[in-house]
This record gives sequence, C-alpha cells and structure tokens, in this order.
Amino acid sequence: MDETVASRRRVWFGMIMVVAFGLLIVAALLPAPSRSLRVEQAGADETVPEPTPIVATDIVHVTPTTVPAPSTTVAAPKAQPTTTTTEPAPVTTTTAPRKATVSNVTVTVPAPPPPSIGPSDAEFLACIRMRESHNNYTTVSTSGNYRGAYQFNQPAWDATARHAGRLDLVGQLANLVSPADQDALALDLYHWQGSAPWGGACD
Repeated sequence: MDETVASRRRVWFGMIMVVAFGLLIVAALLPAPSRSLRVEQAGADETVPEPTPIVATDIVHVTPTTVPAPSTTVAAPKAQPTTTTTEPAPVTTTTAPRKATVSNVTVTVPAPPPPSIGPSDAEFLACIRMRESHNNYTTVSTSGNYRGAYQFNQPAWDATARHAGRLDLVGQLANLVSPADQDALALDLYHWQGSAPWGGACD
C-alpha cells in the first residue's frame, strides 16, 4: 500500500513539473508589450496602447505526459547449475539371532519332597518327642499354649510352616494335624535353628 501511494505521488509531481515547464516556454515566446506615447493633443494625458492580442496559433499546447514510476524490481540472479552426486549407501546385512519359542508346553513343577529323616535326625526327633510329650502327638500343655508331640506354641508353628513352604499348615493347631506333618515341621525347625527352640536338649 505505501509503495502504491508513493508511486502515485511521483506521477503527479512529474505532471506538475511538465505543466510548469510548458508555461515557462509559453511565457518566453510571448512578445513583450511596448508602450508608446501618443500625443493627440497638446497637454493630453498619456495613453497606453492596447496590448497585442494573442493569436491562438502562437500557443504551444503542452500535453501532460505520465512519468513512469521507477522500477524497483530487482532481477533475481541466475541459479548456477548444481551437480549432486549421490553415493550409494553401504548395504549392511544383519542377521537377527533366532529365538527359540516354545508354545503349548505345560511345565509341571513337582512339589518339594518332605525333608528326609536320617538316623541322627530320627534320633533327635524321638528324643524331643519323649522329653516334651512322652511321644503323644495330641497332647496340649496345661496352659494351652503348647501343642503336639513337639510342644509348638502358635507363633513358632506358623513361622516354621512359612519357612518350610507349608502354607497349608499356617494357622492350624499342631495337636490336630497328622504326626507326619508335625515331624516335618519339627525337622525343618531343627535344621533352621538347631535345638535352641527346645532349650538345647537332645544334642
């Protein structure tokens, strides 16, 4: 918008200059009026002759011309031809290691076998049973806190059952489970903490 206004102003300014220049030429071509004193009568007033009329043919017609606005277009430089050389990328062949996949295979993990009772373990358990309950798997102490052949209290029984992986025995009463389960937990406790839970007896 600013460029268009400036261009129009330059055109009008050029036209005004052309007209002014033409008027100066016309003024220069006109004859200067001469004054002559005519004395028609003695003592008559001085009279000025009428100016010579301007003949229409003497007038130079000036046709206003349009001054073209200066061009502000800058020619873009010619682009130099460029040559692009594309080198082929090296081909790298990577062989992914094959992974063995196994489908529709059911793996059965056998339950851990109960701890084996060796001669020394069997002798230790027999000694503890006789000392604690006289070999009675269903006995309960007078206070009711110790139960079974090995006289487990409930916290020791639950902790040993968790340690042995026998979660099915957690919360059970020792005097109400099978003799085999009581022997298994007593042996696990013996391998875990030695004879300390029974006061170091039967060593």
